[in-house]
Amino acid sequence: MPLAAARPLLHALLGASLLAVPGAVTQAPALRAVVTYDGVAPELPGLDVLQSLPSVSALVVEGSIAAVTRAARTPGVRGVSPDAAVSFTGGPSDAPAVRAAAGLGGDAGQPGAGRGVRVAVVDTGVTDTPGLDRRSGRLVDAVDTSATPRKGPLDDGYGHGTFMASVIAGGPAEGAHGEQVGVAPGATVLVVRVAQADGSTRLSQVLAGLDWVAGHPSLVDVANLSLSYQRPGSAYGADPLTAAVEQVREAGITVVVSAGNDPSLVGDPGFTPRALTVGAADLTSGPASVAPFSGSDTVAGVQKPDVVASGVGVLGVLPPSSVLAKDNPKARVGGRLWRGSGTSQAAAVTSGAVALLLADHPQATPGQVKAALRRAASPLDSTRAGAGLLALGPVASDAADDPAYGPGTGDPTGEGSFDANSWSANSWSANSWSANSWSANSWSANSWSWAR
Repeated sequence: MPLAAARPLLHALLGASLLAVPGAVTQAPALRAVVTYDGVAPELPGLDVLQSLPSVSALVVEGSIAAVTRAARTPGVRGVSPDAAVSFTGGPSDAPAVRAAAGLGGDAGQPGAGRGVRVAVVDTGVTDTPGLDRRSGRLVDAVDTSATPRKGPLDDGYGHGTFMASVIAGGPAEGAHGEQVGVAPGATVLVVRVAQADGSTRLSQVLAGLDWVAGHPSLVDVANLSLSYQRPGSAYGADPLTAAVEQVREAGITVVVSAGNDPSLVGDPGFTPRALTVGAADLTSGPASVAPFSGSDTVAGVQKPDVVASGVGVLGVLPPSSVLAKDNPKARVGGRLWRGSGTSQAAAVTSGAVALLLADHPQATPGQVKAALRRAASPLDSTRAGAGLLALGPVASDAADDPAYGPGTGDPTGEGSFDANSWSANSWSANSWSANSWSANSWSANSWSWAR
């Protein structure tokens, strides 16, 4: 799918300046920001705390540029970032259709596979479909952190979250000829709705969703982030999203993130070394290859993505009334099925594979899961493929139980080459805070991308 342009934002982050009127007092606009901290939440004089996100050690605040600048220099504060408004984007796909479970092996796509594993889909919501609905008990509303939370079902006006949930855990659907749509049709999807029906969201809303996930480790086994954000600047380093992903993993939850759809870089937060980062492979014709749009790069010494998975022409379900369904009629295959291409689809395929692995090995740690899938991957003739093409089977199963493939034992997770100095040098905490630098580092011009 060609990546669509981001929808225009209603306002830039800094807001519109008041017009100068003779004799009038000009008031600087208030800024919304995310403050990330170590330890106990700091006191931040001059700032209103709009939201506390303790499980990811973050505060959402509002105040003047002077107060924000002081906050950045407060002991215990790791960094301050604009709470930018962003949008999910999508576009049509005319690639040949491929089932999500194609080529994975093992129990992928088998009825009931993945039963008992819970996957949090941090996305635009999920609408009931015949293959995955709330009455079945396999689709459970968790939390709504969008701008207008509601009490009813966390439905999906945009369509993205429903598509990803179907790729992960969808059962039979109209047009699927009796086959299961998803990789792990027995798994349970937890709906973490972070965006509006038009696909719009803010950094703080995504962080709030991750805060819920990190705060409920007894309820969540896998977190799927089929989104990618291109942060400003050319260097990779810690920021609020990568810090949140790392705290989710510290809670014992395997975090699967898309690599992004720009072949020259890895998107945010997929570039954090501790995520299981997934690029897209093309399985539609001939030998498997890395999709030309799939993001890849070396991040602080670590090669990303970790693996690639099917991400071209992947079949999934869209609500007929959703934005994506209406915008992409040519991607419809039949019934409720559409074709989608992008690293978002590849991440969803991988989250389904992780669910299958954890169903058989519930005690496996995130590090062991990541190492197992890297070890079992089929090598491709490209450095952009990471460890290779995602695969299940005896190799992955054996590695998931083997402590030799856990953290701290060489480089099975691909993290052994991590350059902490490079990462820290380019961290958001290293920024110089002033009105000019704040504006230059605004993320307001970007968008979450889910498909090509």
